[in-house]
Amino acid sequence: MKKNLTVRKLPHKEQGAVLVVSLIVLLVVTLLGVGGLETAVFQERMAANAQNKNQSFQDTASLLEDILRDEAIVHKKATVLHDAVVRGVGEPSSAVSYDGVTDPVSAKYVVTYMGENSPFVREGEETSIPSDLPRQRFELELATENARTEAGTKHIQGFTPY
Repeated sequence: MKKNLTVRKLPHKEQGAVLVVSLIVLLVVTLLGVGGLETAVFQERMAANAQNKNQSFQDTASLLEDILRDEAIVHKKATVLHDAVVRGVGEPSSAVSYDGVTDPVSAKYVVTYMGENSPFVREGEETSIPSDLPRQRFELELATENARTEAGTKHIQGFTPY
């Protein structure tokens, strides 16, 4: 009992067309996946940079408050202020490193004498400012940088010595 097995030949039109189409679809899906991955990595970097910049801003604001409470810098008799007055109005000091920071943050400040203010709004019109005549004004510029993240900010604050 032998059965005759016949082998059917495939038509010439169906030679691997499905394979080519499926490979093209696979390529498109792979490209979409890689593009999505690059977008996710880019967004993660942006979020990390924003976080580093915010931390740097907070560090600088905190250090600025510390410096404005430091009697060696902002007291009426401080050498830094005397030197600023001697330099003249609008002439900034050279940048001075502030020692009250911890690694990896570094801070430098510049003090500029801005002149004297008067408690008069217009000539002959007094204000309610209880101060001596005249009062010296200064500007403190503080720049910080984090060596690890390479993020830094700069704050400028006007003040009168106490």
